[in-house]
Amino acid sequence: MTPVISAEKLSVSYGDHQVLENLSLAVEEGGFIGILGPNGCGKTTFLRTLSRILEPDAGAVMVEGLDVSTYDTKALAKILGCVRQETDVAFGFTVREIVLMGRHPHIGRLAPLSETDLAIADEAMRTTNTLHLADRLVTEVSGGERQRVLIARTLAQQPRILLLDEPTSHLDINHQLEILQLIHSLTPKITVVGVFHDFNLASYFCDRLILMNGGKITAAGTPAEVLTANRIRESFQVQMLVSLHPLTGKPYCVPEYETASETAAENGVRVHVISGGGSGAKLFHALASRGCRITAGVVAINDADFSAAAALDVEIITEPPFAAVSYASAQRLREIIHGSDAVVVCGMPIGQGNLANLLVLQDADVPIYFLGECEDFTGGEASALVEELCGNGAVQVSDTCDLIRRLGL
Repeated sequence: MTPVISAEKLSVSYGDHQVLENLSLAVEEGGFIGILGPNGCGKTTFLRTLSRILEPDAGAVMVEGLDVSTYDTKALAKILGCVRQETDVAFGFTVREIVLMGRHPHIGRLAPLSETDLAIADEAMRTTNTLHLADRLVTEVSGGERQRVLIARTLAQQPRILLLDEPTSHLDINHQLEILQLIHSLTPKITVVGVFHDFNLASYFCDRLILMNGGKITAAGTPAEVLTANRIRESFQVQMLVSLHPLTGKPYCVPEYETASETAAENGVRVHVISGGGSGAKLFHALASRGCRITAGVVAINDADFSAAAALDVEIITEPPFAAVSYASAQRLREIIHGSDAVVVCGMPIGQGNLANLLVLQDADVPIYFLGECEDFTGGEASALVEELCGNGAVQVSDTCDLIRRLGL
């Protein structure tokens, strides 16, 4: 299938400063593609080159199989619409007049607007919740309202390809969701390529994501493939927790406000954490922020602690959901514990499926700490094991600060 819009080895410079370098991208018809990247990485320049506002130094942009440079302005405007980042409108047109400007490619020179043109403009305003503003001057509406007016103008254009440069930058959260739901509903009839700063909105609404850095595409794929903690850290120099949203199943990103990368170099202390049900997440960050080398498990791959550990690149021993700890995992756990400086067991539910995590500790030759109370669902076997381990030298700590102090961190 021929891509509806593509870039082939694009290079773009502003004077001596190269902004895009040998960049290629193919967008299939009907998709919703999100472009992410730090400020100054070339996102807006890329979008402007796709829309023919900028001419590349090298390479080509193809629209529906033809070089974009071969289209006359009206013909291209019937295919491709663009909503820019800027919302300033210098003249005192009414909102309806601004939206009707989107009909320009479809009417002849000096031809009057038809009833169809007026109806299409009204529908565009209705879908962007701006119809009640139709008779107001565009200079007198708020920045968020003006953003929706400009989106309405582009919808009135009836393009087959829609390019959006930060389409929700001036909108409150309600209108962000409203506009993106609207744009998403236009696919697959319209192909959408948009620049975003909000990872979570891009993850939820986009079919595929492009991650840019330094004028190049560094990752492309589904949101799950692109939005990883490693890739975000490499591009944005910030540590993010990336997990799956419990309702949507899409990647969901939250910044770590105290990050290991900012506060600590590795100190050589190796700590293995046995946890479950999210009981280890806070500890992972406390240890990482002090430069510890952390390992974790055995834990199920759908457990909240798996997501928290994976976000920090922690080595994790895993089992499938609802599976008991296998012999192989128990053996690996023994090996890791043998090479650790300490083991921490976080308060968690203990059943027959994960009891092996405690059984392995019976022959451990490293300090063991219990952080929080474990819930016993084994008929007393787990409680007896904890009591035995504490009788043999394991220590019950009161909280994370107490643990950190005892570990000498």
